[in-house]
Amino acid sequence: MEGAVVKVYDVLVAGAGPAGCAAAVVLAGRGFRVGLADRAAHPRFKLCGGLLTAKTMQALARVFGLAEADLAAKGGLFHQTPEYLFYHQGLELAHGVATEPFRFIDRPAFDALLCANAVARGAELLPGREVASCDAAAGTLTFRDGETLQARLVIGADGANSVTRRALNVDRSAWRRDLAAAIEVELPVGEGPGRFPREVRVPELHVGAPSAGYGWVFPGPRGPKVGICGLRHAERDFGVIFHDYLGLLGVEKPERVPLRGHPLPYGNALARPCGGRLLLAGDAGGFVEPLFGEGIFYALATGAHAGAAACRALAAAGGDVGGLAAREYAGLLDRSVRPEIRWSNRLRWGLFWAMRHLGAAPLKGFVQSAPAALAEMVHGGRSYKLLLRKRWEWGAEVGVAGR
Repeated sequence: MEGAVVKVYDVLVAGAGPAGCAAAVVLAGRGFRVGLADRAAHPRFKLCGGLLTAKTMQALARVFGLAEADLAAKGGLFHQTPEYLFYHQGLELAHGVATEPFRFIDRPAFDALLCANAVARGAELLPGREVASCDAAAGTLTFRDGETLQARLVIGADGANSVTRRALNVDRSAWRRDLAAAIEVELPVGEGPGRFPREVRVPELHVGAPSAGYGWVFPGPRGPKVGICGLRHAERDFGVIFHDYLGLLGVEKPERVPLRGHPLPYGNALARPCGGRLLLAGDAGGFVEPLFGEGIFYALATGAHAGAAACRALAAAGGDVGGLAAREYAGLLDRSVRPEIRWSNRLRWGLFWAMRHLGAAPLKGFVQSAPAALAEMVHGGRSYKLLLRKRWEWGAEVGVAGR
């Protein structure tokens, strides 16, 4: 049974990851009363490759006022390199050097830094609150302990298994159809069962493992991070696929490696991630780039956009605050995030089709055709739409300058 409302906020944010913290920072920085609820306290474990692109660094500077030095001091930044490697079925297709470095962070420290920044800006952290239900029309969150909180707007940033998303009556079969499985492990370097046979200082992308997805080998703070992500349509057991992938990489007795997995949005960004007084951001709205699986930037961007949209709606005199926030949010998404997700998805399916019918040649041609421009595309200087120059829109409410 839902409990009585005991506290009212301007905005309640469900989830204190990158998306939720970005929304909270924008709103609290504008003087709104923000409740930032999460079931776990920081630092907490998060399955993530931890790669930051140049556009992610720009977002951190714009939204949080954080620079590389801040990440190195408190945000888990431990390595960076401009190099990258592409593989297909164990064969190297390309070894490139980008103009911008790829940076690597340890997610528990990174998320804790973002949350601390949101609290310092004025958001009220509400730890230990596991969301049981959301009423989008009333703007309420009810937690497992029966407590109910209310706000003029709610931002759902509670991940791929979002509870707040249920309030929008999303087609669950359609959502599951494009929901990928992801498995990642962090392995010690050395000889013997379950150990990675070499040091990893350059990020590797292994396309085609599984067939409708990709694998990665990234530098990790305690050893290489090895993972796969892909759709499970007519696939074998995903754990078996992962153990085969470890064997391809030279890991002895890979079946002894304990697995940790989670679902990942993989081309199912919601066309309408809002309803009533609720806006969805990050994985909760399906906002993950579907070719390379980049999620941190899109969580930051959609969280900041949701925060900016809420600022505008709350500042308006009277009217339907939920409807105004939804329109503002849709406009920001359409001018920034959606084109990248849409064109990335087209590119992904084109490459998957070509590899299925023609082997590795199309992929090799793709990554070797214009390596500098492709790296710039990943970093955000160019669009997934025909490699056109890309300008990211944030909204006047997003930015720490002058506050």
